[in-house]
Amino acid sequence: MNENIQNTTPETSTEPPQYSWGEQKPAEESESPVMLRRKIKKGYGKAAMLIIWQQLFAIIIMVIISSVMSVKLTGAVMAENPEISPQELKQAVTDGYTEFLSGENAIFVNAGTMIVANLLSLLIVCAGKKQFKLKRTIGKIDLPASSVVLACIGILGIQGVSIFVQNFVMSLTGYTGLNESTASAMSYTDNIAANIVLFFYLVIAAPVIEELMFRGTAMNLLAPVSRKFALFASALLFGLMHSNFNQIFNGFLLGLLLGYIALKSGSVITSILCHMTANLNAALVSFIFEYKLAPSIGSDAAATGEMIVFAVEAVVGIIALVILLKKNGKLTDSDIIVPEYSYILEDGDAKKLTWLTLIKCPSFWVAAAYCIFSAVILVSAI
Repeated sequence: MNENIQNTTPETSTEPPQYSWGEQKPAEESESPVMLRRKIKKGYGKAAMLIIWQQLFAIIIMVIISSVMSVKLTGAVMAENPEISPQELKQAVTDGYTEFLSGENAIFVNAGTMIVANLLSLLIVCAGKKQFKLKRTIGKIDLPASSVVLACIGILGIQGVSIFVQNFVMSLTGYTGLNESTASAMSYTDNIAANIVLFFYLVIAAPVIEELMFRGTAMNLLAPVSRKFALFASALLFGLMHSNFNQIFNGFLLGLLLGYIALKSGSVITSILCHMTANLNAALVSFIFEYKLAPSIGSDAAATGEMIVFAVEAVVGIIALVILLKKNGKLTDSDIIVPEYSYILEDGDAKKLTWLTLIKCPSFWVAAAYCIFSAVILVSAI
């Protein structure tokens, strides 16, 4: 009876996988080069849209908070002084809102706004076409634990170097990169709940969500043609997202290592761990020197202590980076988080479909222009 059963197992295709947005197509149904190029360009646009949606949702949330507080403050001021003039009322509401967005309230508002805005932008960009493969993105780490540890130490080196650059720029220009409102949102207070929220946001929420956005999603969308291009372009977007000239530089440098370790390991878990390490380091150094020691030893001595710590971290971290790069080498076409987000093109097409295509992408310029404009406004407000 078994002799009549024919073997119907299909032969394994030897053709390279086609670039797709979440589902693999059989080789005979592969799309034309023109359609593939359109999909690649669309992916670049969606990567830039992460920033646009994030900033849009953040603005909407802040407008809602501002409107609610304005109504509340107007009612309170009018009840206390019914004869107040319109000009005085406007000033009183403005002063009240400024006071509201200080101290612990600034922490709650900033953390809540950015968490919600980031999550919504991630959902919007990835919704509908199964572009975001969560299980694959946070899948098995294909990298020795020693390399992950080296990356976590190395990111402290990058952080230390960027801190020295920021301080050098500040000594020449007086530019700190933070206005009073932003500084309040990132500073510890005597409110334990606010400190817990700030620590949770900096060390857990921000690293996880931002890595899913920029390494898990943006870098995959930018990676079909060139891994190196995806690394530098996603780092650039990550830096721009911070909308602060100091943090644009810092974010770009950090983004390079975060992208490298994610691509080499095939999982964003490694970049999340590195991102958490960097933010934990910054949070602890700030807490110890600026919040705990500065009141007793003075701000100058505390600042000197901070710089000594960052100097040691910079030296040790750079050594770790050299070892990491020597151990794991340069990026190759096999280094990618989600293998389906890959397509092999001719060299001529590949060059045209990297930076030249990105700079022709309207959403990239909208995102870049808005972030740089925000950074300029921040400079004028300091």
